[in-house]
Amino acid sequence: MTNIATAMTPDTLYRLAPPLIALQFAAFGWRVNREINLGDAARATWIPIPDVLNIMSLFATVLCLIVLPIATDSYLWLSRMVLGAGYILIAFHPFTMAAHYRLWSKEGRSKYITDGKAYPYATREELISSSLSVVLAALAAAYIGTH
Repeated sequence: MTNIATAMTPDTLYRLAPPLIALQFAAFGWRVNREINLGDAARATWIPIPDVLNIMSLFATVLCLIVLPIATDSYLWLSRMVLGAGYILIAFHPFTMAAHYRLWSKEGRSKYITDGKAYPYATREELISSSLSVVLAALAAAYIGTH
């Protein structure tokens, strides 16, 4: 039987941080590549909400799981919270990106063409998915922080 209080050690955090950072970089790299291609095609470019969340999570992950452990020894509780929240946000990232492109809708992005409107910064589905991911990440971080 494992003692829950000692289950998450610094060594465990060191093993779980690199895969999370790699996933976050891969997601961001995909976005940058896509936006470069859109910019070259003279189309509007922007960074959607799921990528903004990913970038913020990436900075928090690097700060709390790499920099903070190097600078101090009193980091375990915060690092655990950021790690849990980061994994939840990256797990939701593809679903929220699909919502950004309206892949969950029957009409898809053609809705904007038929309405004669420009593509919005964020779709309703994207806002719902983003909000859900942030709420679940915050709840997970709070749970981890209290246990």
